[in-house]
Amino acid sequence: MTRDSGISAVLMREHLMRIVDISRSGCLIESRQRMEVGAVGRLRLRLGHEECSDDVEVVRCDAVAMGQPVYHIGVRFLWTTPRQVGTIREAVTRHVEHVNATRTAWLM
Repeated sequence: MTRDSGISAVLMREHLMRIVDISRSGCLIESRQRMEVGAVGRLRLRLGHEECSDDVEVVRCDAVAMGQPVYHIGVRFLWTTPRQVGTIREAVTRHVEHVNATRTAWLM
């Protein structure tokens, strides 16, 4: 007999992945493991010396024609928390603003 204790649980798995592309709204990840579209999780990564994380949702998963099974996984950032220091969204925004300021200075 089971009883609903009212306690929620989360099963987490860590996957080694490579970031192919990243923007303010999401990123493209390369992995040897397939992920289900609609899966939700927390993405943690290091940008320079800074560790960042954000909640994400898988929006696509495509097999890439290579020797071994490799998948390109598109994820979008979920707005479960405000964009703040420590989030990927904030770090990417700050980086883009820095690059744009550098380009503007270079063009002058």
